[in-house]
Amino acid sequence: MRVQLENHTIRVRVDEDELAVLLEDVALLGSTAFGTVFTMRYAVDATDGTACVLSGDAHEWRMEVPRKALQELHARLPSKDGLMFELPGHETVATTVRFDVDVKDSLRRRRG
Repeated sequence: MRVQLENHTIRVRVDEDELAVLLEDVALLGSTAFGTVFTMRYAVDATDGTACVLSGDAHEWRMEVPRKALQELHARLPSKDGLMFELPGHETVATTVRFDVDVKDSLRRRRG
């Protein structure tokens, strides 16, 4: 799983194996160390909800992605079009969440 943060956007990119794990109700876990200053830990989980939900704080956060949307994404692979969600901000602009499946990984699987 790759997590990219830029401006007001969180992009999560997984491969097909990681998407399958999510669809089996196992959370994907990751972390990024910022030198010796701090470590950011994150988890992505499939839920029965209808919206993407972000909880936690800057050092440890969890993203809940609707299982139905993940299943629909899985059904249309390979696809450059992932999932996009808008999360309202607290007196700031909304946060955009992009969830993608690595297209190169998908194409390699179908060629092999």
